[in-house]
Amino acid sequence: MTVVQSWFLNRTVLVFGAAALLLLGACTSSKPTVETNHQAVSESTPTATIASEGTETPSTPQGTIQATPTKPIETQEPTAEPEPYDGELVSMRLPSLGVEAPIERIGLVPGRNQLDVPQPLNVGWYEIYDKPGFGTSSLFSAHKDYYPNIRGPFYSLKDLENGDQIVVVMDDGREYVYEVFFQRRYTRENIPVGYLIRPHEHEDPEMRRPSNEEWIVLYTCGGDFVARTEGGAGYYLHRDVVIARLIETILPPRVSATENRN
Repeated sequence: MTVVQSWFLNRTVLVFGAAALLLLGACTSSKPTVETNHQAVSESTPTATIASEGTETPSTPQGTIQATPTKPIETQEPTAEPEPYDGELVSMRLPSLGVEAPIERIGLVPGRNQLDVPQPLNVGWYEIYDKPGFGTSSLFSAHKDYYPNIRGPFYSLKDLENGDQIVVVMDDGREYVYEVFFQRRYTRENIPVGYLIRPHEHEDPEMRRPSNEEWIVLYTCGGDFVARTEGGAGYYLHRDVVIARLIETILPPRVSATENRN
C-alpha cells in the first residue's frame, strides 16, 4: 500500500467520525499547562486575549511575547506536482504580517465535540483532517492574543488580503505556498464549521473547493470582546476566517534531486 493510500485510509474513519463537529475551540484548551483566559488587546497595542468560561487566570509573564518575524528561507525553483509527502509540519509563515510560528498537532478536546487549540505561540494543525500537500483541505487555528500580554501568531489574521501568501514548511524543507482569496468575520454561533472542514461540499458554488485545488483554512478569535473583570480576562464574540489556495510547492535541492530520479 502506498503512503498516499495509507494516509487517506487512516483519515477516512477520523474524518467521518468528527464531521458532525459544530464547535470551534479557538478560545479553549484541554492542555493542563495552558490556561485560556484572555484580556482584550487594542489593535494598536499587542497584548493577550482569548477566553473560556470557568478557567483560572495564569500568572503574568514579564514583558510582551510575540511570534518572531523571520526572513523567508531561500529555496530553489518549485517542482511541478511533487508526490504527496507524509512528513511532519514544522512551521507557518505569514510574510505580509512578518510572522513565523511553529506548528503543533492538535485534535479534539477529550470528551467533547470541540476542536482543541494550540499553545499560545504556536499554530495548530488539526491532524484529524487532511494534511497539506495531499490535494484536499487542511484546517489550522492559532490565538489572536493570550492573557495577560501575549500576541498570538494570528493576532493580525484579519489584515491578510487577497494575494497575500501563507507558507507551510515541512520537516524535509519543502514549502507549500498558498495564496489568500477569502477573508470573513463570523459570530461564534454562525460560523459554518462543517464547510470549513469540508469546503468541497459547500452549498455556495463560489465557495465550493474545486477538485483540482488544494486549500488551507485558518481561523482565530476576533471582533467584540467581553471582559469578565475590568482590564482582565474575557472572551471574543467573533471568529475571523481566512482561506487560501495552493499555488506552488518548493522543494529543497536534495529532495528535488531524489524525486527527479524516481
